[in-house]
Amino acid sequence: MAKAPLKYQLINPVKIRTDEPDLDFPAAQSMADEKVKSLCPDPMLISWFDATTGESHPKVDCGCAGKPGWLNYAQSCNCDMTVDINDEQFVFIYLTQP
Repeated sequence: MAKAPLKYQLINPVKIRTDEPDLDFPAAQSMADEKVKSLCPDPMLISWFDATTGESHPKVDCGCAGKPGWLNYAQSCNCDMTVDINDEQFVFIYLTQP
């Protein structure tokens, strides 16, 4: 069974679409950081997900049905911006307001 998309759960998503053939995590994070810094002077990356490897940060369990721990953690930290690269291939969640 296919995994359900997170698009309805993401926090203020800013979408980026790239055709970069060798897009890896560091390049995606750099792209996300550049985008969010163009919108906010001092963002803080709180949480991320890499669908190509299944890795995420932070690694926390969530008692919420259907919501990954890294997303629940970001929401609990009052994060207010998400950068979604290539339809959830990479997701970066930031706190942009203190």
